[in-house]
Amino acid sequence: MVRKASTDLTADDTPRVTKRHRTEDSTSTTEGILRDGLLADSARQTYRETFAASKPYLHCVMNELCNDNLLRKVRAEIMSALHFTVKETDIYKVHQTGDLANMDGLPAEELSQLSSLFKLRNALYSAEFRSFLADITGCGPLSGSKTDMSINTYLNGCHLLNHDDVIGSRRVSYILYLPDPDEPWPAHYGGALELYPVVTKGTPAVSPTVSIPPQWNQFVMFTVQPGHSFHSVEEVVVDKARLSISGWFHIPQEGEPGYTPEREEGEATASLDQLQEGITAPFLPYSEEEDADMSKALEGLSEDDISTLSRWLNPMYLNIKLLQQVSDKFLEESSIQLVDFLKKDLVEKIKTAVIKEDKDCGLDEPEIPPHGVGEHGSWMVAGPPHKLRYAMLDPTDAAAPRTDDTESAKLFAELAKDLFPSPAFRRWLALITQLVPRSRRGIARRFRPGLDYTLAWSSPDRLLDATLCFGTRINEEADDDAWNSDEVGGYEAYMAPHDGEEDAAVYKQMDDDGALLTVSAGWNVLTLVLRDEGLMRFIKYVSASAPGSRWDVAYEYEIPAAEDEDDDDDE
Repeated sequence: MVRKASTDLTADDTPRVTKRHRTEDSTSTTEGILRDGLLADSARQTYRETFAASKPYLHCVMNELCNDNLLRKVRAEIMSALHFTVKETDIYKVHQTGDLANMDGLPAEELSQLSSLFKLRNALYSAEFRSFLADITGCGPLSGSKTDMSINTYLNGCHLLNHDDVIGSRRVSYILYLPDPDEPWPAHYGGALELYPVVTKGTPAVSPTVSIPPQWNQFVMFTVQPGHSFHSVEEVVVDKARLSISGWFHIPQEGEPGYTPEREEGEATASLDQLQEGITAPFLPYSEEEDADMSKALEGLSEDDISTLSRWLNPMYLNIKLLQQVSDKFLEESSIQLVDFLKKDLVEKIKTAVIKEDKDCGLDEPEIPPHGVGEHGSWMVAGPPHKLRYAMLDPTDAAAPRTDDTESAKLFAELAKDLFPSPAFRRWLALITQLVPRSRRGIARRFRPGLDYTLAWSSPDRLLDATLCFGTRINEEADDDAWNSDEVGGYEAYMAPHDGEEDAAVYKQMDDDGALLTVSAGWNVLTLVLRDEGLMRFIKYVSASAPGSRWDVAYEYEIPAAEDEDDDDDE
């Protein structure tokens, strides 16, 4: 099915439109808005020391930022006068209002309904507060003419995946939390801000080292540090609203003190561009002997091929008449799904193994699991999380089975290392697609609920994707449509690349021009997709409410470019 949406979104925290406003005048004030004593010299010194010593990168948490009565009025205005719209891409799901930069142009009657919010926005971007932040962080002057601020609420299932906020002229990121002021927000609700250390600059570790659960009137900020300020927002797993005001302070704009043209242009790469660099892993070519055996692969399977593949495949997918029908459909649509792909007795073994492992890992409840869950034996957690995170088996052919391996590791290793790279399976693919794979790469993966995903990336090569998926249901009474509805994530999406002339900060949500194909997580389903150069692909974050893990074997095969096929036809 094709998923549709109707708006352009940013590739970062949430979809915001940054706008320039009138240069700040002398009437800006924080009196009665910010907490008494917040800007005092003693408080500044404490925050400076805390900020300088913070890990894994420079950040600061301020409790009771605002006057409590004023902030309660702000929350009441937001809940009564503003409308939230759900926004979702590969990197987040969130409910958001319009851009607060637009408040200056509101009619007087509408602005009167948001008077406390208007005062708060002006106080946060006042010269006094900007000077306060610049003093604490040592980051230099902050713009008073460019505001970048919106209101977001994370409801059950909402999340924001790993990124570093590096877009354009951003200098300081901030969040002001406004959950229910009369009800604490315990950590098991989810929604924590997670901060990640880096392995090397630009490469975050797979797990965070700091977790900050949201609390009423709490202000969290950090300097935007290219290649270092990686963070995420944990999924909310309760029917509560994680309400917040968030945004950025920017470097000085033209005409402001401290403006430098070179700095405004920026030195950092936008998060979207980083993702589009793709995931690089070597393709393994087939041997000359294997290539020689492909001369008749487009015509049919040999008895040896059928004998080899019958070890794994459902017998109907070795029937030449059915395979001809499958090939016709694939050639017409460039994609196909084959249900009940593996033979029954093998599938029953897989089912027993994956359900046991999901239960052993405590994934039978809609809660956020601890980082590292399921990492044992040959299963290891892969990253970096600003591109992907999942558990995977060691992909090298030489990797020997371990004595502490689970049954799932043994079964998926057999599929990933014996079936998918085999010459017989290569000929089977060639028969269906009428394309001869030149090389291959692939792994067995496990997407754990509440933790795992891949973000959108593209390949410069033309590829054939072969993905064998097992969307687990730990409990038989679990909703049979959970995976099919895509509400719990785990689906695979193919999207057209963004227009190169667009601002790098803009990332299109799936719409009529962008979403080409969406594949729900099925059980024992093989999906074949012919992917042209530049086409973007991702697997949506698997929600903590999913009925189990999404397990799969995912292979990519390099195939001839379209012009090469034409040349072959001419010959």
